Amino acid sequence: MDLRDAVVVTRRAFALAAAGGMACVSCGSNAPSAASGEPPGQAATDASGAPGEGDAGAGAGDGGPAADAASLPADGGAPACPVDDTGLPAEPTIPAACTVLTATRAVAPGTVPDETSLDTATIQAALDGCPSGQAVELTSGGAGDAFVTGPLRIPSGVTLWIDAGTTLFASRAPSAYGATCGTSGGSCTPVITVAGADQAIVGDGVIDGQGGEPLVGQTQSWWDTNAATNGAAAIPTLVRVSGATRFTLYRITLHNAPKFHVALGAKGFVVWGVTIKTPSSATNSQGTALTASKAHNTDGIDPGEAASDGYILYSSISDGDDQIAIKGGTGVSNLTIAHDHFGAGHGMSIGSETSGGVSGVRVYDLSIDGTVANMGGGASNGIRIKSDPSSGGLVQNVVYCDVCVRGLVNPIILTPHYTSATGTLIPEYTGIAIRNFRSMAGSATPTVTLDGYDATHVLGITLDNVTVDGITPANVKAAYADVTIGPGAVNFSPTGTSVTLTNGASGAATPNDCTGKWVTF
Repeated sequence: MDLRDAVVVTRRAFALAAAGGMACVSCGSNAPSAASGEPPGQAATDASGAPGEGDAGAGAGDGGPAADAASLPADGGAPACPVDDTGLPAEPTIPAACTVLTATRAVAPGTVPDETSLDTATIQAALDGCPSGQAVELTSGGAGDAFVTGPLRIPSGVTLWIDAGTTLFASRAPSAYGATCGTSGGSCTPVITVAGADQAIVGDGVIDGQGGEPLVGQTQSWWDTNAATNGAAAIPTLVRVSGATRFTLYRITLHNAPKFHVALGAKGFVVWGVTIKTPSSATNSQGTALTASKAHNTDGIDPGEAASDGYILYSSISDGDDQIAIKGGTGVSNLTIAHDHFGAGHGMSIGSETSGGVSGVRVYDLSIDGTVANMGGGASNGIRIKSDPSSGGLVQNVVYCDVCVRGLVNPIILTPHYTSATGTLIPEYTGIAIRNFRSMAGSATPTVTLDGYDATHVLGITLDNVTVDGITPANVKAAYADVTIGPGAVNFSPTGTSVTLTNGASGAATPNDCTGKWVTF
């Protein structure tokens, strides 16, 4: 059975599981848990111990969790939890290398690489000359452990493989990304661009955007520039995937993006075993303190640009903005986000752009830690849907299962009033379900927000076995919402303007078991 057949079989199995309408007890419990912070297994290997010559895009097929999107249980039309991991793709593999490039630069910890010359032309030539289905491997050798690059483009069918112990640094020179990069109203070419089919970025090495380091010839960093211009300055994205199909991001570590880490516009994608940690150290090379709050707009992974049929699995994300933000400006559908850990950041988010619609999203086995002191602050939000009348639209058929958060100010925040912007693109959220959710107490006083826009655009949500430690009636905000509770109980009762509550639960809530959910970043 080839990969395409396997994808079809797993989609059918996933749809059958969803159609059973079962509420999960521990979503994903039949698969290796992400509690250890490691994905199950490693790359397939041949008899010599070398990575197997598979398709690095294995699992990033044409399909995805699309078949389950139409299968809804009876409780208010809200989607059910996946019963197990039957619908997930196979773990990707790493293809054979067409070319191996060995690093000649040595960069000591706490320093920045010299940029008298860059490795861009050498790496790009190797990528352009690589046959489809093979990889360009960047590796260490002797004293060399690093490459420095300006913009790269990965051709269709080609994989960029960064080996363990090797770092690919993004240049700190704004001019490398375009004449107006770094200026207000300007533009920047991304560090890595993917547009085509069957590309991948893989390996146990690091891509470091150097966002917190002084720019070449300046004292300010990319992050300083972003803050000083209130986001108006053009700043390069670390990895931009646009108009692609069957894209894979596997086992790579991403540090210190100048702005967004991964802007992901692909039909059929797999993100598996990826680590994002920004900032990656407490200080930069000049001794300046770095915190997550200073790493402005460094979203982790943002599926958008009509992204569909995708998976984000077994990954750990800690950054200065949304760990994941689903951007629905042009429509996003059929995503599964499972077995992931979040540290610092702004939440598991949808929005703020939802004008094209977001549908068929399943999130399960997720932890969000608001106590990550070594990152200069933890997460502030948990489950988050945000939009406003300037960019709103329909968000529907979204389920969150087996979610543990701690120390968050906003463990659940669904709002159509993200900003005060006006317009005619009214946000509407319906068919939303939160099941087996636990918010553990921390130093922050938690607030739950469940808001629809008005009587015509009502929030439709099911809460099933939801416990928020330390919640008080005064900190439950709700308006224009149809709320269904059950079958599991909830330890708060939403009330407010035009709020309808249907309680089908009995007994007290049984807090979701969060044992083993937390990892060290």
